[in-house]
Amino acid sequence: MHKIMADLHQEHLHLARVFDILDQQLEQFTEGKTPDLFLMADILNYVQHYPDLVHHPKEDLVYEVFRTRTSVGMVYVVQLQKEHYYLPFLTNELHTMLQSAANSVAFVSRDVLKDKIEHYLDVQRKHMDLEESVLFPLIEKTLTDEDWKSIELSNLEKADPLFGNSVEACYENLYQSIQSR
Repeated sequence: MHKIMADLHQEHLHLARVFDILDQQLEQFTEGKTPDLFLMADILNYVQHYPDLVHHPKEDLVYEVFRTRTSVGMVYVVQLQKEHYYLPFLTNELHTMLQSAANSVAFVSRDVLKDKIEHYLDVQRKHMDLEESVLFPLIEKTLTDEDWKSIELSNLEKADPLFGNSVEACYENLYQSIQSR
């Protein structure tokens, strides 16, 4: 597996861990308990600032090079790129809702919030599953060493503020939650 694809795969594993914590907090709603809305907002903040701004653009670059090589799987590329456009809006909407609820700025019913979070997790997980199970294997089979070198020249690397060498202060609570699992 090429290093770029290995990195994208690892980032998916990290995201899955973060989404598991969001899911764990969602269970609190189901059990009639009070979830940690601030932790949930931290999760969405992380998604806004790393996956939405770094991970997805890196995937889009790989997809664009892939498009020049084949028409196989284009329906998936188009779908996933549309989702890369749509997901930040979905993330922002849920983040705003969680912040409003956590800071008592606006009343948000538990059922509405629960439904929004369930939908969000479903969309995100299906998105990653499609990439991992269908598109990533096609890309691995198709791209050449020259293609990978051209992608590497784009230098889209940025340290992950949660899973990188150091944890940014704003993600310390989320990091501790991940470590305690």
